[in-house]
Amino acid sequence: MASSQTPTFRGIGQLNWILVGAAGLALCVLVALSPPHPVYDEQWFLGTLDLLKRHGLSLGFLREFPGAAGPTFTLVFAAVDRVWMLHFPWLRFVNVLLLFGSVALLWRILKSTPGFPPSPGPALIAASLMMMPTVGVSAGMALTEMPALFFITASVLLLTLMEADDAKPARLFLAAACGVAIAAAVLGRQNYLVLLPCLLLAFGYPPAFRRQEMVQIGVIIGTVAAIAGPVFIVWDGLIPPLSAWSGGGFSPANGIRSAGYAGLIAFLFAPEIFRVLSHRKIVLAAAFVLSVPVALMLGPVSVPMASVTRALSAEALTGPIAASFSFVLSFSAVCFVGCFAFYVWQERTNWLTRFAGSMALLGILSNAKITHQFSSRYVFVFLPFIVMAAAPAVRVNWHQPLRLAIGAVISLGALASYYFGQ
Repeated sequence: MASSQTPTFRGIGQLNWILVGAAGLALCVLVALSPPHPVYDEQWFLGTLDLLKRHGLSLGFLREFPGAAGPTFTLVFAAVDRVWMLHFPWLRFVNVLLLFGSVALLWRILKSTPGFPPSPGPALIAASLMMMPTVGVSAGMALTEMPALFFITASVLLLTLMEADDAKPARLFLAAACGVAIAAAVLGRQNYLVLLPCLLLAFGYPPAFRRQEMVQIGVIIGTVAAIAGPVFIVWDGLIPPLSAWSGGGFSPANGIRSAGYAGLIAFLFAPEIFRVLSHRKIVLAAAFVLSVPVALMLGPVSVPMASVTRALSAEALTGPIAASFSFVLSFSAVCFVGCFAFYVWQERTNWLTRFAGSMALLGILSNAKITHQFSSRYVFVFLPFIVMAAAPAVRVNWHQPLRLAIGAVISLGALASYYFGQ
């Protein structure tokens, strides 16, 4: 810890903040210069606002709701539309502000958790979220995942406040508020439901539970059930009836893709998680061997930012790049699941790492339930949990600014490809 106070490490920290500021400013400029019309899925999701205007918040609205994601996005953007009546490109700043709000929530969570702040500090660790791949697209476009991510992050802050408050009435109030936030998140991204079993790890190990903690868990789950339950009853499942066809079965390939992208992002954020691979060569060799059948299960994959890849490489190289990326993604998936699970077990005495790490693993793997398509944006919704769990492993070193810069370039480059790559 003392080395982080030397001039060299202070300089690296200052450089990191410059990069964070530049990335945030670049995101805002890119959004401001973005097309003055909907692109890709924006038109589809914003069309739900018209549905809400026709039916109001009624059974008809829920039954006719299109798409697999729930109505949280629609309600948030409808409220903004009613107050400010924004048009493109300014409407996209709603999600940008929700991203900045999520970063502020992350900072507060890390700052108030026992065992923190680690080097280089909770503020920079939280701000690093803005510089990770997949963030730019979700935050820079009018898409559904950003409102849900904001609410789920707010729910963790409420859990943190519950841990710090000994007054029983205050804890019960915070538990109810936490349930409301989780319900709002679940109605925006249904696989946030995996948070509910992870609550057991937030309060301690089962043998150590006290009656008060069981009551708090009951209040949280009861509140979620009271708010989200009726919606799922109307839908007769977790997905709106018009999209129920997309909710059947499992896609192991999408689970592998999800874990692979999460591994690449985690490596940019906190490579210390994967140190067991360099310390134990037998583990590295086993990961390589296991990646072969996993790559066969995964099959061919689409290279991210395909338009950028085609522009930078010859046409004849597109196939080999895709084939090699399939193995890279499989190797990353194997390493992430194994190393991240081992890391969380080692850090299990810290309630936030224990809870957030389990949530990240379950959430990432739950993307195998998505069968009709896959987007790296599905990984984005669990990034705050990777940040929270991996925060103690973040180190100030010479390659930290480089890793953050790579993440920011990928994030902003992907967003630009959505804006201008059509």
